[in-house]
Amino acid sequence: IYDAEVLRTPYDTSEPPPPIVSRALNDEQQQAYDRLLDLYTEHQPHAALLYGVTGSGKTSVYMNLIDRVLEDGRQVIVLVPEISLTPQMMGLFLQKYGRRVAVLHSSLAIGERMDEWKRIKRGEARIVVGTRSAVFAPVPNLGLIVMDEEQEHTYKSENAPRYSAKEVAIWRGAREN
Repeated sequence: IYDAEVLRTPYDTSEPPPPIVSRALNDEQQQAYDRLLDLYTEHQPHAALLYGVTGSGKTSVYMNLIDRVLEDGRQVIVLVPEISLTPQMMGLFLQKYGRRVAVLHSSLAIGERMDEWKRIKRGEARIVVGTRSAVFAPVPNLGLIVMDEEQEHTYKSENAPRYSAKEVAIWRGAREN
C-alpha cells in the first residue's frame, strides 16, 4: 500500500517538456531584448514597458527573456488581461515549455486551481500564466513578471479586496528583487 498524489490539470501536459529553444530575433527585437536583459542582470528590481504594434514580435522578445530567467533557475509569472486570452497564451507556452507551465484563473475548477497552486509552490511549474489574480501565485524563486497588454482595465479588481495587478506586480518585483 502506498499513497500517490495525482494532480489535476486543465491542459494536456502528459508529454515530457520540449527542450528550450530561443527564437531568432530581428534587429529591433534584439535591441529591446538586450535592454531588458541588462535590467534583469543588474539583480535589482526594475519595471520596463515593451511597446510595439500588434504583430511586432513583443511575445518573441519576452519569451527569449523568459528562457534566460529559466536558465538562471528562477520562475516567471505571465499575466494576461482576460480569461478568454488564456488558452491562446497557454497553447504557445505549452508548446514551448510543456509541463513547466501552470495556469491560474477563476474559470478553473477549485480542485484544478488547488493542484496548480501546489505545483507552483513546490517549484514544479516554472512559469505561471494567468489573469490578474495570478500575481499572487506562490512562486518561491520569482525572477520576472510579464504583464501582456498592461494598459487593459481588467488588471484592476472591482471586487473586494480591490487591487491593481500592475501595482502588486511592481511591489512584488521590488520585494523579491
